[in-house]
Order: sequence, then structure tokens, then C-alpha cells
Amino acid sequence: MAGIENRATSGVYLTEAGAFPVSVVGVATAVPIFVGYTEKSKSRLAAVPIGSMADYTATFGAGHDAKYAVESVARENSDFRVGDGFYRVTGPRTAQYNLFNAVKLFYANGGGQCWIVSVGDYAGIVKQDLLDGLAVAADVAGPTMLIVPDACILEEEGAYADVTTTQINQCGMLGDRVAILDLPGAMDPESWTSAGLAAQRDRFHADVEAAAHNLGYGAAYAPALRTSVLGANDVDYTNLQATQAGSDMLKGLLEAQNVEIFGAGTAKAKLIQSKLDLAFPVDIEKNSVAPEDVRTLDRFLTNALPLLLQVQSIVATKLNVAPPSGAIAGVCASNDIASGVWAAPAGITPMAVVAPEVAMTDAQQAAYTLPGDGKAINILRDFPGRGTVVWGARTLDGNSPDYRYIQVRRTLIYIEQSIKNALNQFAFAANDKQTWTAVTATISSFLNGLWQEGALMGAYAKEAYNVQCGLGTTMTERDILDGTMIVAMTLSLMHPAEFIVLTITQPMQGSE
Repeated sequence: MAGIENRATSGVYLTEAGAFPVSVVGVATAVPIFVGYTEKSKSRLAAVPIGSMADYTATFGAGHDAKYAVESVARENSDFRVGDGFYRVTGPRTAQYNLFNAVKLFYANGGGQCWIVSVGDYAGIVKQDLLDGLAVAADVAGPTMLIVPDACILEEEGAYADVTTTQINQCGMLGDRVAILDLPGAMDPESWTSAGLAAQRDRFHADVEAAAHNLGYGAAYAPALRTSVLGANDVDYTNLQATQAGSDMLKGLLEAQNVEIFGAGTAKAKLIQSKLDLAFPVDIEKNSVAPEDVRTLDRFLTNALPLLLQVQSIVATKLNVAPPSGAIAGVCASNDIASGVWAAPAGITPMAVVAPEVAMTDAQQAAYTLPGDGKAINILRDFPGRGTVVWGARTLDGNSPDYRYIQVRRTLIYIEQSIKNALNQFAFAANDKQTWTAVTATISSFLNGLWQEGALMGAYAKEAYNVQCGLGTTMTERDILDGTMIVAMTLSLMHPAEFIVLTITQPMQGSE
């Protein structure tokens, strides 16, 4: 049974006995606080609560408007083909900032209330920005998950390790939240192979070593995910102007299709050519199209030239790649509502996820879920007929018998924070037998309700929990004189049937 000890310190003023709370009110269990970069940064380094994606965009704007270019490549490296030519849509190695997509995935998967800490706009990612954002997050009461989706694109030597260990250690110090982590380099397309993911894993294990004492407060997930959070309306021709050469190459391909479809010199072809000249000028730095007219021009061109729509769809696919942390936060939120915080947030198919970027077998997963040092990494896998499934619910303290599973840690946080809030109402009560009896009854009633809901194991209530508070059991005379009330609890928490072993014996004809 896991043990929890709560202390409530009385002041010098005492209230009259009797006005005790009737019950413990459970705190919210799935309230993430996201730290990262936003389009608008007027609320920089301020924790802002939001309740919907509309709230987010009103305050923080849209996602990163990443720029891509079209280039000619060999067939095996291509994204699309035109005639005998093969082409690829290329962009920055880590194509976008991740906070916007993470929040969209949170809401797509049933998320509700959350907090956003903007550390700046899309002008560059700096380790200190994220550390400053984490410092702000530490002062916010209420969040139960801490997520820094932009940490995985940090490239400075040691930057990811510094941010991630700070994130984990903050959770351990505060004791009221867990860190949901993405692996270093998760958004690098070059690492979307079995070997590349293994390298991410090995680097991650080394990078979190400095948080060894708080690993039970962290859970890591991999690999990056192909999602559907962005649609066709989120991409236009301006996303294809990373370079002048790339813009010119695409324009040439579109001009050829214009002639092919509408004929050389026709009125329709001339009109489309004039629009192409506006969209893809000889100097993309001197684009003359007003921002409010871009969407109209883009719609005209994509309706006339299927190739442009095809290329923009490729861009949307690339922009739709996201680290898994945002989806996991949403999965936790919906799972808590449907089954309770004590149920493992695993075996669940997240919404708006098309597939993981790296496929994995049972044998390959063992090196992630069951590593020798216990730093488990939960894998999202693609299963025939089920789609992408969260296949793991372990913390980074995988060798601990008590804190191996994230739902156990989150349940303990829920119980401890709920009871702690209730005990605050006793802060000025007399530290005597009447108060101790009331405290014990209040907590026992709360735990009995959890046991009846299936959060605690035991055929009988006495097997599921035990609450003690009193002189000679949890306190000494010195504690009482010091104004300290100590409540001790033992809990028997649910653990999942993580491994199911089937033994099948087939009797053979003629055997005895």
C-alpha cells in the first residue's frame, strides 16, 4: 500500500468546534500547462487560462507559418512527379514550432481547461526562454500536467537536457503535476526510422539523468505523429516561397500545367498566367498581394491548377507532424472523464492522429518500455483495424514498484491535493480529539467513495485504505504544542494487467 502523510499547521487563533467540511471535493485531474512559442506574444511570460481553441487563437494567434520550397530530386527522394521529373517539397529541418499543434491535439482529444505560458513569438527558439516559462509555470496553482512541446526542437548542446530536467524536477518539487515529455529530436525527419528513434531514446536516457530523484513524476512518449489537425485552409501558396529558386521552379511547373489544360494563348490561360505572376513574382521579397487578398488568389489558383493543390496538400501533411505530448494530454483528459484518473491512459486511439512516424513491433518496443535502467518510454503504435494506439502508461521510474505507472502517480496527486485542500479548512481548528475524529471521518468518506468507484483495491474498505490521526499514532505532544496536525494514510492502488500470458495446451490423439 502506498503511504501519504499530510500535515496541517494551526495558527494562534482557534475557531469554535463544529464547522467542519462535510466532504473532500476532488480537484481537477487533467489540467495541463503548456510552455512554448506563440504567434502573438503580448502576454509573454504570463500564465493565461483558456477553455477552448478559440480562446487560444484570440490571445495567442495561429500556428507557425512555415515556408517550403520545391526542388528537383531523384525518384527515391521525391514527393511528387510531373511528367518525367521528380520533385520534393523541402522545408526547415524542424519545420515548425509545436505549441499550436499540441494545443489543437489536446482539444481534439477531449481536453478542457488548460494554461498557456508564451515565451515569445516565432523569432527563434532559445533555451532560456523555455526556462523562464517554466519558472512562471511553477507559480501557478491548479495544473496537473506540465508540457513543453518546443523542447524537442532545441538544438544547442545540452539545451534539451537542461529544459527537460528542470521540467521533471519542478514536478517533483511541487508534487502536484506530472511532466509529459517528447524525445529530443522528435521532429527531425532524418530520425523517423527505427535507428533514428533508437538514437533519440539513448540520448533521452542520458539527458534526464540529472532528474534521477524525480523520475516518477515524468512520462515520455514517442514517436512523432502524423496528424490531421491542420486542413487545406491552413496552407496557401505563400507557404511555398522559402526560396526564390523554389518559387520559380513551382511557377514553371504550374505554367506548364496551365498551357496543358487551357491551351497556349487562350483568354483563360492568360488570366491564370496573370494570377501566377502575382502569386509567384520574380522577387518574392516584393510581393504585391495584400494579406487580405491572399486567400482569394490562392482559391482561384488551386481551383484552376490541380498541381498547386497537390503540392499544398504535401505541405499540409508536413505541417501536420507533431510531437505526441499534446495528444497525450487530451487522452488523459478524456480518459479521466470516462474511466477515472486511476485508469491507465493506454490502449486508447487518439483522435486527429493518422499514424506514428515510426512503426514498431513488440520485440522492438521492449527496449523502450522495459529498459534496464527503468527509464521507460511509452510508444504509440499502429495496429491493423485499430489505427494508432497509446501502447504504454509507464513513468520514467519504471523499476519502482510504487510509481511505475503514470495513473498511480496521477491518482496519488489527485488524492493528496484534494485532501490537502480540505485540510486547509481545519487550519485554525483546535488541535484536539474532536478535530482529529472529524478529519479522519472526512478523509475516510472520500476514500470510501474512491474505493466504491474502483480506484482502490480490496474486497473490503479496510483492505483498500486506512486513515489515522491522533496523539500516540501520528503525533507527539511536541507536534501538538507546535500546532502541527499529522494525518497518515495508506492506500492500495490499482495496477494494470500490463502483461497477459496465455498458456494453451492441445491434447493430441492417442495421448493419455
